[in-house]
Amino acid sequence: MGDFIDFFLQNPFLIIVLIGILTSMLGKKKQHQQHDDPNVPPKKKWQEVMRELQGEMQQGNPQQRPAPAPVRKVEQQEAQAVEVIDETTNEANKRIAELRRLQQKYDQERLYQKAKADQLTSTISDNNSPVYRKGPSFGKKQLIDGIIMSEVLGPPRAKRSLQRSRR
Repeated sequence: MGDFIDFFLQNPFLIIVLIGILTSMLGKKKQHQQHDDPNVPPKKKWQEVMRELQGEMQQGNPQQRPAPAPVRKVEQQEAQAVEVIDETTNEANKRIAELRRLQQKYDQERLYQKAKADQLTSTISDNNSPVYRKGPSFGKKQLIDGIIMSEVLGPPRAKRSLQRSRR
């Protein structure tokens, strides 16, 4: 018997597993007892409880009862639905017209800004303008010729220092 107790004390994981099994078995027995016990009232949903509370409040205070809603005919409801649909379509059409008007204004402003920018660039690129002077332009062939001429006209390679050429 002592060996059996020492075995359980040396294995705490086994003790945890046994405790878990026992608690789950006891929990199941409690659930079965609660379902079988006729004295325990059945659980209700919260919506049902709220309806009961509202019913009790209405019975307790007859003065605070809200007035019953007027009964409307189906035709009136259909007419109202048609009016609501008409109002929403009118609002949607107004919004679409407003958006189209804004788009036209935006397009006009964009064209105006583009024309203004084109005018400025034509003024700046004018050859007579003191602000903008076109610099010299070099083609690929002219650059290659310039490098060759610098080698030909410059000091000989042997007289140049190695450090300067490595940089």
